[in-house]
Amino acid sequence: PAPAAAAAAAAATSVQITLASPPGAEELLLDPGAGASLCFDYINNGSCTRLRTGGACKYRHLSRTHPDVLADRIRQGKLNPAAAAQLLAQAQAGGGGGGGGGGSA
Repeated sequence: PAPAAAAAAAAATSVQITLASPPGAEELLLDPGAGASLCFDYINNGSCTRLRTGGACKYRHLSRTHPDVLADRIRQGKLNPAAAAQLLAQAQAGGGGGGGGGGSA
């Protein structure tokens, strides 16, 4: 499993995001981990302007239904815990969450 994980990490770090990339392509990037802040541009708009214009983005590009995104929205008072639990259950049941489009984080 270790070589497979290394190959996946190498593939994730070689992803190049451009204006022509499909929506949600940012989620293919390697997640820098919980210590990094969320990319609100991506969460709110479904794309990261920094990446799509050739720049670098040090923030996390997670789906709207990722537990860390939901927790952040609860902390900000933009989502109540019951609604967050419902979104998480839908995502785990295959309802997805897709890119960050819509809503606000």
